[in-house]
Amino acid sequence: MADRPPHVPPRRRFLRRLAGVVLGVPLVAALVAMLRREQARDVPAVVSIPPDVPIGLSVVESVIVCRESGGAIHAFSGRCTHLGCRIDRVIGDQAVCPCHGSRYKSDGTVAAGPASRPLRRLRIEPDPAAGGWTARVS
Repeated sequence: MADRPPHVPPRRRFLRRLAGVVLGVPLVAALVAMLRREQARDVPAVVSIPPDVPIGLSVVESVIVCRESGGAIHAFSGRCTHLGCRIDRVIGDQAVCPCHGSRYKSDGTVAAGPASRPLRRLRIEPDPAAGGWTARVS
């Protein structure tokens, strides 16, 4: 009886790989769903932005704030769109994710990956009582 050529995998190895894929995909999907639920719980519904927030990019609690020199102000979710890590710093004119180094411009778009989607924009409303603004997670 002739031996099988070396490039043809044995049936057992093929079945193990198939079982790994069949069992692995739902497991990964469940882990991603759990991570997203946990991240949603961690974001406050309303974040107060003080009136003295500096011009340029800033991190205020869990929000990335961009204040323009003309007075306009924008806010973005402080969660990286790659894997959901909390963005906690601004380097130069970019917000930087500490986990994998994704960078975001002042308009929320991606400057450098691995993230591929822009930050989620938040609604900004004036807060007359405090003199600043509030960012609302919609």
